Amino acid sequence: MGQRVFGVAAAVLVALSLAWLPAVYGADTKTDKIPAAPVPWNKIPASEQKVLAPLQKDWPQLPAVMQRRMVTAAKQYPKLAPVQQERFQERMRDWAALTPEQRRAARDKYKDLSKLPPDKQDKLREKWNSKSSAAVTAPATTANTPPPASAK
Repeated sequence: MGQRVFGVAAAVLVALSLAWLPAVYGADTKTDKIPAAPVPWNKIPASEQKVLAPLQKDWPQLPAVMQRRMVTAAKQYPKLAPVQQERFQERMRDWAALTPEQRRAARDKYKDLSKLPPDKQDKLREKWNSKSSAAVTAPATTANTPPPASAK
């Protein structure tokens, strides 16, 4: 049960981050109001295919609007700082690894969260960004990591 809850929570976080990636990395949200045609994978430039590779298997099932957002974000990818590039790739890999049930749960949670008032959405976004930033800046430690030489 605990692992299932953790899986759904992780799915929600991935969905939220993927939904915000295009806006954060320069996607044009004005064009989202126009119904978009699907973007065939073979029509995406090779450099952008490389960036979007974790999504290739699921590309045909993504909504056309999401495809366009992700292509726009992939165009901005070279301009990102290395830590942002890694975060972008990590979130796409995480999403690609989710089961269809986890994705559905994440989408439902995202829809629920998008119904919140803008000020509550902003607070959640700030909280999420601060946790993401803390995870990036925090040193990685594990039980198997030997102590520093000065600690011996």
